[in-house]
Amino acid sequence: MEQRPKQKEAAADTALHGDVLDAIVSRVSPLDLLPASRVSKAWRTAVLSSPRRPPPWFILHHLGRRQVAAAFDPLSSAWRSLPFAPSYPSHRQGPQPQQVSSYMLSPGGGTRLCVLSVSALALATDPFGASWRQLEPPRYSRTDPVVAVVGTRVVVAGGASDLEDGENAVEVFDGGASGAWVSCEPMPEAFRWSESISSAAVGRRLYVLEKQSPFTLSWFDVESRRWGPARGVRVPDPTVRHAAIGFANGRLLLAGAGGIGTGFGWRAESVRLWAVDEESLQVEEEVGSMPRAMVEELVGDGGWGLSSLGFLSEGRFAYVYNPSYPKDLFLCELEEGGGCRWESVPRPACMEERPTHRVVVGCCQVGVEDLMMGKDRTV
Repeated sequence: MEQRPKQKEAAADTALHGDVLDAIVSRVSPLDLLPASRVSKAWRTAVLSSPRRPPPWFILHHLGRRQVAAAFDPLSSAWRSLPFAPSYPSHRQGPQPQQVSSYMLSPGGGTRLCVLSVSALALATDPFGASWRQLEPPRYSRTDPVVAVVGTRVVVAGGASDLEDGENAVEVFDGGASGAWVSCEPMPEAFRWSESISSAAVGRRLYVLEKQSPFTLSWFDVESRRWGPARGVRVPDPTVRHAAIGFANGRLLLAGAGGIGTGFGWRAESVRLWAVDEESLQVEEEVGSMPRAMVEELVGDGGWGLSSLGFLSEGRFAYVYNPSYPKDLFLCELEEGGGCRWESVPRPACMEERPTHRVVVGCCQVGVEDLMMGKDRTV
């Protein structure tokens, strides 16, 4: 005799439950959990309430005439094409030049899309850019500033035109009663001419690092609206030319690319990770080193193609990539007992098809609830 719908749901509820069901949920991609959440009420509850912390997705947006978005799902070890372009917010004053980039998140970690124009700063509120929060624009017009959400506050630092005498300007938007941009202490003088800055946010602080040697590291406190000391970073490997920072496994990490040669003849031969003390800003012990074969893939054909180092992290995981051409990606898992486990990420097909288009990349955890919000437009 065929079971009725309620009987089927009861059977599904009793077949798997408790720790067994949680263990299954913790090992399955959110994409595969989406249909599983419709099996029964028990499955839906387990899927949505699971305390698991899966590896973050690497999300790639092509900004050519035809918008293309793709995401790498580590649990299925596959790229997923997102059949929609991010719905960039429209402006009250009509079409305007827009700067599309990404911003840091704290607490929670990871990055999301942001769009800056003369009339607004828009922050994506989901991993894929399907919904947005719009703010008034900062007082200074800027090009490629550091943007971060630290607690309830939005921080914009650097990138202002030197014609406005504010190239190091810092502004904070308080989401509380004021609801307005407030000018703060400017970035330290050491960052005045910085062209490439890496940033990481945690607690009430935004950390910034000059990515090219000689390296300078400092932090901004959103509560006091003041900067800490700017320290020169002494990297244990003197051959490191490019560096970036991020928070992973509860620690501030510095990723550095070391090599041989000088000037245009410099060639990257290593990528290593070190822990950094959050107060003294001094580099401490090494926590991992990328296998040599992966370094050669990262550099690319000929071995001369690494002009910067990309490093995005969340939870116990970090992605390392070449910002000039992010087709070769590497996922690092920081293990609880120490050390790292590295794996190569398959090349995204869209990078092979559109290698010259400008790309914005991001890294964030994706949950079933995110896919449910955009299921009609995502996977």
